[in-house]
Amino acid sequence: MAGDSVNLLAFLKTAWLWADARAVWWLIIGLTAAVGGNALLWRRDRRLGEAAQASAEATHPLLPPDARPRVSLLIPAWNEAELLPTCLDSVLALRYPEKEVIVCAGGPDGTLEVARRYADRGVVVLEQQPGEGKQRALQQCFARSTGNIIFLTDADCVLDDASFEQTLVPVINGAEAATGSRRPLDAQRRNPLVVYQWLHHLFLEGHLPDEVDVLFGINAALRRDILERVGGFSVPVAIGTDYTLAQQLRKAGHRIRFVRSSRVQTEYVEKLSVYLRQRSRWFRNRLVYGLRFRAWWDVFSHLWAGLTSLFMLAVPLTGGLGARWLWALWLAGLVHLLLSQARVIRFARLQGVSLPGEWTLFSFALYMVFGWGATVWGLIETLLPGRRWRW
Repeated sequence: MAGDSVNLLAFLKTAWLWADARAVWWLIIGLTAAVGGNALLWRRDRRLGEAAQASAEATHPLLPPDARPRVSLLIPAWNEAELLPTCLDSVLALRYPEKEVIVCAGGPDGTLEVARRYADRGVVVLEQQPGEGKQRALQQCFARSTGNIIFLTDADCVLDDASFEQTLVPVINGAEAATGSRRPLDAQRRNPLVVYQWLHHLFLEGHLPDEVDVLFGINAALRRDILERVGGFSVPVAIGTDYTLAQQLRKAGHRIRFVRSSRVQTEYVEKLSVYLRQRSRWFRNRLVYGLRFRAWWDVFSHLWAGLTSLFMLAVPLTGGLGARWLWALWLAGLVHLLLSQARVIRFARLQGVSLPGEWTLFSFALYMVFGWGATVWGLIETLLPGRRWRW
């Protein structure tokens, strides 16, 4: 046994020295792959970006004039006293006639009292108790709802007729579920961190197919019978409500239509500390619940993202352990990631998104590094039972 250990260590040392002696070649191969790969991917990005822009500019089907099923809008609201009035005003102003609005509100900032001001305008107001969380709030809302279609949104969203109806149309016409996407509040469009997040959302959503296995809980519509069939919101979930529901639908064989032209305004986080916590939570959602639902691609892709981020942070912090080949791989990886960020920016410009005047590639790269830290922190929190379910 001891001899085997000595042989293994000798082999690893020989391999390490062999790799280090060829560090220049690793760098050349890595840079060639980074540049060539991104050039090929850009051709695909351009085609998808142009298609997404054409979809946004196209005339979309209107609601059938003879079909106006009752729609229940479910809105969980915790500590949203500042934004909830704007959300409810936008919902009540929707021209769609057959709708009911149900809010489950709570929090020490007076969100429940704000919601109760809308009771005389037809809003059903339920009380959310401390510790219940979003899943329990949605369960209460769903139990009180009467609509044939359930529409999910959040208290920090601003709805409009076009996006609301575009998400509804596929479900009214027979689809089991549909989800649109998001865009920042108009007042946030010059915030660099907000723009960074939004551009990545545009890029990721622009590469989604017409049928997806994700659900954006800020802008989603489902048939009531389908939601009841998969158990509604009865599955205990501490975090990852939207992801869990999407997996329930997927496991039951139901399809989710992606409506790429429907973009609801929602508040993006503007503070870096809040952004890091949010990124960590979203990472844990996919990894922990991906394992539970055996969504192996989600598990693999997030583990890869976590380990890649760890590598990109660890090499400069440790001096690459004195190994030139590690620095070569790190530099090639950095070039690849910077070119990927450039693709994200160009993709957004194809869709007519203008960047703030003070925007620089340096700020974009800086947020990318913070993103590595958030991903690594999400990986660490996943391994710590006491923090795995932290909101």
